[in-house]
Amino acid sequence: MSNDASNESEKILESLFEPVNAEILVELKDGPKLLSVLTKKIAISKEKLDEKLSYLIEKGFVSKNEKNDDVSYSLDTEKLSKFLENDDNFKNIDDGLAKLDSFLN
Repeated sequence: MSNDASNESEKILESLFEPVNAEILVELKDGPKLLSVLTKKIAISKEKLDEKLSYLIEKGFVSKNEKNDDVSYSLDTEKLSKFLENDDNFKNIDDGLAKLDSFLN
C-alpha cells in the first residue's frame, strides 16, 4: 500500500475511533437519526456535530440528508465493515479498539 493510501487509512481510522465520532456512529448503527436527536443524546451543538462528522461525510462513511427543515445522518455500515475488514487496516483495528475501550471505560 502506498504511503498516501496508508496515511489516509490511518486518518480515517482516527476519525472513526475519535471518542465523539465513535459515540455518534454507535447511535447511527441501527439507522438514520435526526440531528436534533443526536445533539440531545450526545450533548453536542449542531455545528460541532457537523464539524466532527465532516471528514467521514467526505469519505462516504456518513451521509447527511436535508429534507425540509429536518437534517438527518446515516451510516453506511457496509462501507464501514469493508473498510475495517481490509487486511491493511486490520492491524490498526486493535489499536483503535484499545483506544475506544479506554475511552468507554
